[in-house]
Formats: sequence, C-alpha cells, structure tokens
Amino acid sequence: MHISSEAPHGEKIAAMERRSQNGDPAVREEAGEDLRASLFLSIMKHTGDGAGDAQASTSRQPPRRSNPPVVQRVNALIDSIDQCHGSFEKKVTASDLKEQQNRLILRKGDVRDFVLPLLREEDNPTEGVAATVFNTEGEAFPMRFTLWSRKVYVLMSSWKRFVEANHLEESDILRIWAFRDGRTEGLCFLIHVRRSKAAGQSWTEKGTRSEGRKRVASKPRKAL
Repeated sequence: MHISSEAPHGEKIAAMERRSQNGDPAVREEAGEDLRASLFLSIMKHTGDGAGDAQASTSRQPPRRSNPPVVQRVNALIDSIDQCHGSFEKKVTASDLKEQQNRLILRKGDVRDFVLPLLREEDNPTEGVAATVFNTEGEAFPMRFTLWSRKVYVLMSSWKRFVEANHLEESDILRIWAFRDGRTEGLCFLIHVRRSKAAGQSWTEKGTRSEGRKRVASKPRKAL
C-alpha cells in the first residue's frame, strides 16, 4: 500500500494498525461469507426461490441457474470474491447525486478499516486506483478509487452511471464491501442499495421488502 511521505504521521500509523488488525484470516473469511450471503439473496430474488432455497443459503452454495442473465452475472461475481474485510454503510447526500460532481465521498475511517488493507504497494490513491464497482445484480461500473487533495476519498469516473442505473435518491443507504477479485486481482466494490421509509420505520431494499436476514459478519458502521 502506498502512503505518501507527506501524509500526517498519525494517518500512516493508523493505516498500518488497521492492516494488522484486519490480517486475521478468520475475520477475512467471515467478511467474505457475509458478502456471498448477500449475493445469494439477490439470486433468490431473481429465480423466485425464496424460502425454498433455505438449505442452499445455509450451506453457502448458491443456486445455479442458466437464466436469467442476472443470475449468471451474480454467480460469476460470487466466484470472483477473494480478500474482503467487511462492510460499511454510507448515506447518500445531495452532493453525491450532483451530476457535475460525478463521485461518491467515502468516510476516512471506513476507508482505513475496509479499503486500505486491500491496496498493493504499487497502488497510489492520490493518482487514482482502477476499481470495478458492482451492484447486487452483477452489473459492473469501471471507476477510480481516489484521494482528493490528500483529504477526501472518493469513487469517481462512472459514478453518475451508477446513480442513474440504480435510481439512487438522497437519504438512500448504501452498504459497501471492498474486495479483491481472485481472478484478476483487481480492486472491486459491491454496493447494496436500500431506501428508507418514513422516519422510525424499518429500512427496505429498493423494490422489495427486507428479509431481515441476520448478518454473518460484524455490524457495519453507522451511516453518515
């Protein structure tokens, strides 16, 4: 992982500490299972299997289908997951939706915990790191993970396309996983979109009711 010599000393120490803490193979395995389980639900939604696939979900074996195409994409995505350190949440702001901005701001603490440990020595966020961002239907959006002015981490380049394709609105909640593709070794992000109902009511996944599935990994950070 590249850390600029001009970066604050405390930030360099924090990044190294986070990498050490997240080096536990058991933690990585648990985070990967949580990510795969979330994608299994997407497959079940598109195949109409529902509770009938409870056994498959429990055994962590995804239901394999030849159709529709979304199932093929999600299965391929599941098979590609390698290193993963868990998930965090981000609340969509008006600024994140501005067309001229074309970027998603990520909180520094979340980046330190879940993204920086995945970076390689040659990766330099200041210059931008190539990344592929997926939605839960397996659609891919090429982007760049970048540190702006040594202050703000963002996903940029094709963010506007992601906003339009997934019909994002202000106050939507994004659950985000960063991981390495085991085949290409590329940096990837999976973003699961949820939309809030009236204040005080439960969250719902866009277009469907939440299943209330118990999470496998540690609870994601509270959204901004």
